Amino acid sequence: MCSGRFAKRPRSIRRRLTFDHVEHTMSEQLAIALQITLLGMGLVFGAILLLWLVMDVLVRFTAERDEPEVAAPAAPPPSDMRVRRQQVAAIAVAVALAQENAAEPQRPVPSTTPMSAWQAVMRGRQLKQRGRVR
Repeated sequence: MCSGRFAKRPRSIRRRLTFDHVEHTMSEQLAIALQITLLGMGLVFGAILLLWLVMDVLVRFTAERDEPEVAAPAAPPPSDMRVRRQQVAAIAVAVALAQENAAEPQRPVPSTTPMSAWQAVMRGRQLKQRGRVR
């Protein structure tokens, strides 16, 4: 029956999208396409979330466990603290002096950016049009 029905219609109508021998209008075709798109996107994001979950579980089970460390002494005695501060100050001064002596003189930054040949020609034309400035 279907072949007889299609044979009677013009060729442009026969090319319409058919699904299970049911013709769909343009808005129905658009709705189907949107549903397929959303289903595909949902599957992709679902797969990404599943992979993330699997990786998280693997990391938790395969991570090396750190054993708790023995507590270190709370603070060094006050006399050691004074010596430690002096050493830190001496190191800071030595580093500052080394940086000052090793610093290269910085090149001065040019006041204007270099011009290309095209810019120089165009600026020259503008100055000729304006005339000489007194």
